[in-house]
Amino acid sequence: MTDFAIAQEENLQTRIAQALSAQGKTTDALVLEDLAGVDEIHIGGLETIRPIVGSLGVGSGDVTLDLGSGLGGPARFVARETGSRVVGVDLSADTTLAGNELSGWVGADEMVQLEVADVCHVPHKSESFDAVLSVHVHMFLQAPAQMFAEAFRLLKPGGRFVVLDPVRCGDGDLHYPVPWASVADADNILRETELKTLAATTGFRPHTRSDFSALAIDWFSATFARISEMGGPPPLGLHLVMGPDFPTFALNAFQNLQEEKIALLHLVFEKP
Repeated sequence: MTDFAIAQEENLQTRIAQALSAQGKTTDALVLEDLAGVDEIHIGGLETIRPIVGSLGVGSGDVTLDLGSGLGGPARFVARETGSRVVGVDLSADTTLAGNELSGWVGADEMVQLEVADVCHVPHKSESFDAVLSVHVHMFLQAPAQMFAEAFRLLKPGGRFVVLDPVRCGDGDLHYPVPWASVADADNILRETELKTLAATTGFRPHTRSDFSALAIDWFSATFARISEMGGPPPLGLHLVMGPDFPTFALNAFQNLQEEKIALLHLVFEKP
């Protein structure tokens, strides 16, 4: 067998298909919820995506941009629930390729298109989108102001920029590693006031704010309880994307939330 053939067998979409098969599911008979264990790569899974979809303010005929789209879980959910077409951009070619295949599995490939691109330099015309979504992205960026500037440039006037992100709270050190940083020196997480300042400096005006920390803590508790009852993680889970250290990442994020070192916020900004 050639190295190319081995690589093809071990790609992410193949591992996801194998995990689905282990749970008695096939790729030709899926709904979005069947993929949520692996394609919602953020705190809270669908429990935190469901309540933010309406804040995008989009519907049929609109186009939404998902910055840092990953495998496309939130993008597909937005498309199904609102009727908006969704374009997602992400730096990872492997993740983007897998995400587009997953869209085909659930019949969303005409409504959702994932592209390889930098969230700070998106190859689309100004004022091309009716809404912009960013889920757990700013912490990975050394210059998040550039992403805010791109969101502003790409939005039509009156469009909304919806952010679902953990933010820094208090003064104590975080527990590391977390899903977005292995050590403190590599962590770009901002405080709520800093994110709001970035938005205001860019030209956005504030719209709404919600704190999802309690929801996230309940989600972590339920997830860990389910894993304990099963004697281990299910075949389909975020470990397929984030690797064997994912349990440590998750436990530290959970502890940081419990100790109020971080909070999970849903922030909505509007372009005048």
